[in-house]
Amino acid sequence: MDVYVYGMTVLSTIHQLRDRYPAADTYQEIQKTVVMPGGEGANAAVVLSNLGLSTVLDCCYLGQETAVPLRSYLQEKQVDCSLLVEIEDFAGWKDIVLCDGVSRTVFGWFNACFSSERQLWAAPDETAVQNARCVALDPFFGAESVETAALCRKHGTPYVTIDCPWDSPVAQSARALVVSREFLTQKYPGEDPERLLAQYRKCCNGLVIFTFGSEKILYGEPGMERPLSFQPYAVDVVDTLAAGDTFRAGVVYGLVQKMSATDTVHFAAATAAVSCTRFPSVYQPPSLSEILELMQER
Repeated sequence: MDVYVYGMTVLSTIHQLRDRYPAADTYQEIQKTVVMPGGEGANAAVVLSNLGLSTVLDCCYLGQETAVPLRSYLQEKQVDCSLLVEIEDFAGWKDIVLCDGVSRTVFGWFNACFSSERQLWAAPDETAVQNARCVALDPFFGAESVETAALCRKHGTPYVTIDCPWDSPVAQSARALVVSREFLTQKYPGEDPERLLAQYRKCCNGLVIFTFGSEKILYGEPGMERPLSFQPYAVDVVDTLAAGDTFRAGVVYGLVQKMSATDTVHFAAATAAVSCTRFPSVYQPPSLSEILELMQER
C-alpha cells in the first residue's frame, strides 16, 4: 500500500446552515443535511485515495449504527477497510456538525468514547506500518498513537501527524507535523507563533507547518536557514469543515511523491483550498487536476 492511516473515523451528520451560526435563543434554517464519514483519519483517507494512492484505514472500532454506512461509503471511495473492526454493544463513533460557510461547530460523544470502560480503538497493525510508504497518524489515541510512531521508527516508515505539543514523542519523530491555529491557541495561549515555531524546529526532526486558516502559513524544517511563509490560495469558500484534514492529506501526498518542503506546503494548501469550495468539503474530494489547476493559476 501507499498510505496507512491510523486515525479518527466517525459517522458525521453534517448540517449546512443558510446563514451564520445563530446566537442563543434565536433561529437558523438548515439548508442541507448529509450523513457521511468524518474525522481526521477518514477524511484524509478519502482524499488520498482520490489522489490515486492505495490507502488503508485503521483505528476506531465500528458500531451497530456506523458499520454499514461507513464501510459502504469508504469502499465506494476505494479506501481499504479490511482492518476496521466492528464490536457489539456499541453504537459507534458519531458526531453532529453545523457549518455556516465560515465556521463549523462540532457536537459529539468523544469524551464518553475516550473514557469508556473498554477501549474503543484498535492497536496499530505493525505489518501495515512496515509495508506502507507513509503513515498518517492521529495523536489522540494515547499509548496506541505513541506505539504507532515507535513502529514507524522501527521500520523506517515516515509519518505525518497533527496538533501535538513540541515535547511530544509523536511530534518529535514525525517526518512532517501540521499544527493548527485552534491547537496553538488552546495549548499555548498568547504565545508568539514565530517563537513557537522556533521551539518546534529545535525539538522536531521533520517539517513543521503552522496553519492559520486564510492567513499566512508558517513552516520550516531542519537545514532551512530560517522559517518560510506562504499565503493560502484565495477561493470562494463554501465549507471549511475538513480543511485541516485535507491539508494534512496534501502533505502526505507530497511526502510520498518526494516533493520539496515548499512544494509540499503549496500542494497541501491548494488541496485544502479546493475542498473549501464545496459542501461537504470531502463529499466530492479534490482531484489532482483541480489542485494543479489552482496552483497554476496562482
